[in-house]
Amino acid sequence: MERRRLLNAGAGATLAAVAGQTITPSAAHAATTPTAGPAPAAGTAPADGASTAGHRCSGPAVTTYGIASLTAAIVGTTVLGDHAYVVARGQNPTLVGEIDLTTRKLTRTFRLDRGDGGWAATVSGGQVYIGTYPFPDIHRIDPATGTVTRIGTVGPAGGFVWCLTTAPDGTVYAGTSPRGEVWEYKPDTGSLRNLGVAMPGEQYVRAIAADDTYVYAGTLPRGFIVAYDRATGVKRNITPTPYGGASALLARGGRVYGSFGRSIVDLAPDGSDAHVIPIPAPERIADALTVTADGTLYCVGRPTGTVYRRDGDTLVKVAAPATGDEHRALVPLPDGRMLGAVGSGRLWWLDLTTGKSEVVELIDIGLSGPDPVQSIAYESGGTVHVGGHYSLTTHRPAHGTSARIRIPGEPKTLRAIGGKVYAAMYPSTEFLEIDPRRGKVRSMGFIENDQQRPTDMAYVPEQDLLLVTSAPPAGGLKGALTFVERSRGRLTVHKDPITDQSVMSVALDDRIGHRTAYLAGDTWGGGSVTPTRPNATVVAYDVRRRTVLWEVTPVEGNASIQHIEVHNGILYGVYKRQSGNWFAMDIESRTVLRTGKLPSYGEISVHFGQVYASVFGGSVYRLGPLEAGDGEAELVLGGLGDGWYNPPQLAWERATWYAWGVATRALARLRLDPLCPSGTPSRITAQYEAVLKGLLAN
Repeated sequence: MERRRLLNAGAGATLAAVAGQTITPSAAHAATTPTAGPAPAAGTAPADGASTAGHRCSGPAVTTYGIASLTAAIVGTTVLGDHAYVVARGQNPTLVGEIDLTTRKLTRTFRLDRGDGGWAATVSGGQVYIGTYPFPDIHRIDPATGTVTRIGTVGPAGGFVWCLTTAPDGTVYAGTSPRGEVWEYKPDTGSLRNLGVAMPGEQYVRAIAADDTYVYAGTLPRGFIVAYDRATGVKRNITPTPYGGASALLARGGRVYGSFGRSIVDLAPDGSDAHVIPIPAPERIADALTVTADGTLYCVGRPTGTVYRRDGDTLVKVAAPATGDEHRALVPLPDGRMLGAVGSGRLWWLDLTTGKSEVVELIDIGLSGPDPVQSIAYESGGTVHVGGHYSLTTHRPAHGTSARIRIPGEPKTLRAIGGKVYAAMYPSTEFLEIDPRRGKVRSMGFIENDQQRPTDMAYVPEQDLLLVTSAPPAGGLKGALTFVERSRGRLTVHKDPITDQSVMSVALDDRIGHRTAYLAGDTWGGGSVTPTRPNATVVAYDVRRRTVLWEVTPVEGNASIQHIEVHNGILYGVYKRQSGNWFAMDIESRTVLRTGKLPSYGEISVHFGQVYASVFGGSVYRLGPLEAGDGEAELVLGGLGDGWYNPPQLAWERATWYAWGVATRALARLRLDPLCPSGTPSRITAQYEAVLKGLLAN
């Protein structure tokens, strides 16, 4: 997260009392006080004092500037007749679009009664079934009447229905997380039953398929195939050894086909006669696969978006209709073409003979909505960059303009430097340099090294060096710190700098002469694995020598630190587990000076000597600088709503008390003057509570 250390040596100031509240920083923490409104002219002293307090606090605390990030991203996709049904991602309540495959127009939309989206979709008996999150519900849509019915809930709040399939007799099966179960729904009787956990220790049934006799569950993270006898419910593992996490599964013509890790697997229903086909070197997984009427297997790779055809035990390139994108489905059409559904919000039609394709952008046909925000960065001159699903939107609020650039994945963290924007991407770990003015995107490489989720970024200007922290995928514990040499375009990865923990955050020592970075850990790693360490730790890391100097447990009984920042030799941190716990630790003595409790977790930033925490639920609190008193966090701004996909961030203006963020899903300029608190602590909705439970389960 971007840090602001605009401290002027010797320029201490006292903040005036407003509405009975007095904040008097000690000399050690004194800072220049910025203005409350637009940036002052160069050389102008910032206003302060009781006489200007009314002016400082006048006007709205929150000003919005329209949708922060517009998205057409999709998840679950299925086809019924000459219509595709696609589930929009991040729309609340869950939005399903019906698209005529002949006219390529959006013909209808359906709203489910709750949820943020649905990864799972299938068809049975002329009805469309959708499996959702963060409430793991199964819904039925009747296209004939337009009726939407919630059939049932198949797990705890925060869970997912990851996959749905239909057996030859019309029975619908679902795979879920976090309990890794298989569920069965019989449309003719309306019965819904739990067939139980597929494989102990596997939190995800990520892919599912069924034939006349069995339903097959593909698990994650290790990647087993478990066959359930549909008549008796008896199950058995048909995987000789785990293949790596499942992403797709099919049962066709007496064979079971699956995408697991970096392989396509083809085996008999009892697990015998297994063929393991490696996917081509550029790919990390195959997102989707299908088998055509003549028995030919096709799959699509990530990250290239290339469609491959199986030829013996090799995969042959056919075409790449949507390069650099994730895929949700491959569907053979009656006319011999292939339909592809693309995660960023596109459908394509591919002629398998000629390799020619046509693409429709869902945002152009009206299936779009405001995106929960991934990340945000502010650039001098008033430009605000917002990261969304598969996009970077550059806003120039003073001019009333916005421009959207497609990027491959989710930008978990951003930095704006020298007119460029740097983005660390999930799930590919690709590191991008984006030139918003020219609309150019350049890949600087991939972190890889068994990493999946970038978590934070800091900039060392003396070395023109970016530090990026990351977490492994499900099933892994070892995170990484990556050094990005901006001028040379080179990435160097230090894996596992905090033993058996994800690296969740990086903060630079702000004291003169110090060249130390501090890294915060998460003992849960990527989830779905038993931690080896009881408490999350912080390590001091020598940036020049690239070695760990020391390690400390700030507060025992907390498994995951979400974010840290440093101000005047004090390290502030907020925990994810236990959610909302925070601490302030003196770096030299490694002594915890203060602890407290926030309503949730988020990110910490420092601006003009003040330490802020922006947390889930839509509130911003002041944590420091530390002063005499009870040390409770002070609410600065509340009521911002549930607009963030990732832990909420703040992008500060250089010389004012304003930061850019999100109010619900609108871009917002936020007055965060500690003398002008506004709003009340935000109430976390049932929907957002379910989202947070899902995040805490992994």
